[in-house]
Amino acid sequence: YLIDSGYCQLKVYNPTIGMDALQVCPESQANANQRTGRAGITGPGYCYRLFTERQFVTEMLQNQIPEIQRTNLANVVLLLKSLGIDNLLSFDFMDPPPQDNIMNSMYQLWVLGALNNTGALTDLGRKMVEFPLDPPLAKMLIYAEQLKCTYEILIIVSMLSVPGIFFRPKDREEESDAAREKFFVPESDHLTYLNVFLQWKQHKYSSTWCNDHFVHPK
Repeated sequence: YLIDSGYCQLKVYNPTIGMDALQVCPESQANANQRTGRAGITGPGYCYRLFTERQFVTEMLQNQIPEIQRTNLANVVLLLKSLGIDNLLSFDFMDPPPQDNIMNSMYQLWVLGALNNTGALTDLGRKMVEFPLDPPLAKMLIYAEQLKCTYEILIIVSMLSVPGIFFRPKDREEESDAAREKFFVPESDHLTYLNVFLQWKQHKYSSTWCNDHFVHPK
């Protein structure tokens, strides 16, 4: 048996605040059909839909909105600029993203120094393209060399590039929160991540130590 609520969670980029957020949105017809198929994977099954046939036909999109239209485009803009494509607003995307998203990404890259006042790629921008990272993290790594803290920044960038490192079992919330507080560095979350890694290294990369401190060994 499968119960389909008619909703799904989508990662949506909000250009106003410059952040990705998981939003609950109505699913598409394609999503609904895929969910129905899951009810019969191992044997005959039933799918109960919590919406009417009229809603399915008239209110749901045929397919989900493509990710390029709802995501931060800073990486895409940087890559296209490095390939010599100057006018991004007239670029022939298969699914053109909103112009606001492109303009916001260009503004973000200009603030980071990857684009100059005319929208052309700077020397710093060319270096940033080489990294498989979000532009702010790429710039952070490049600047770390000048500030002689590459080792620490590499650790922080790596910690920011993986899923959350702490786990919080349902029956041991208080215990896990107390363990997490031991790592806390008042100045910033980034330094807290660095502290966790350095302590893990001190304990010879021990999986047992990770489990005792509610940190994912993986």
